[in-house]
Amino acid sequence: MADKKQNAVKYGEVVSKCWNDEAYKKRFLQDPEGVLNEAGFVLDEGVTYKVIEQPKLVKYLVLPHEGTKEAVQTIAKNFLNKVEKKDVVIPEGAEVRIIQNTDDIRYMILPASPKSLTQSDLKLVAGGGDVQVSTEVELVAVEAQCTATTTTAAAETEVAAVVVLVLV
Repeated sequence: MADKKQNAVKYGEVVSKCWNDEAYKKRFLQDPEGVLNEAGFVLDEGVTYKVIEQPKLVKYLVLPHEGTKEAVQTIAKNFLNKVEKKDVVIPEGAEVRIIQNTDDIRYMILPASPKSLTQSDLKLVAGGGDVQVSTEVELVAVEAQCTATTTTAAAETEVAAVVVLVLV
């Protein structure tokens, strides 16, 4: 358990650095094991790490290589709870993609920088009419993905061992 918490913090540091240093980000995308190792992340032996760069309006759900049934049941329950409240579970323009770790591959999601703006954000900033953007996000504890991100300058910090973002 200590390794999961330590890894979550270390991964958050890597993500934060990727957001601020394009060369570091490029290196992380090309050599995740090398960058993670340098950062003090505890790597699983015999496992290949792959980084997926996540666009702003896309949320990845990474299913574990073990205990998948429980993760899928929890995700399904959360989607059903959303449908009971309203018909739109995933706002227009947004996507949810599901991938699964295997015994020898672990996917790591590199979230979009909070500094980047979507087209909707740009329209709002430019005074482009009545644009409604749904940015409400619910954090759901699921053993589906180890994600940890740390934004700079006290914007916000997400450090968790098992968190999945599900659009509201």
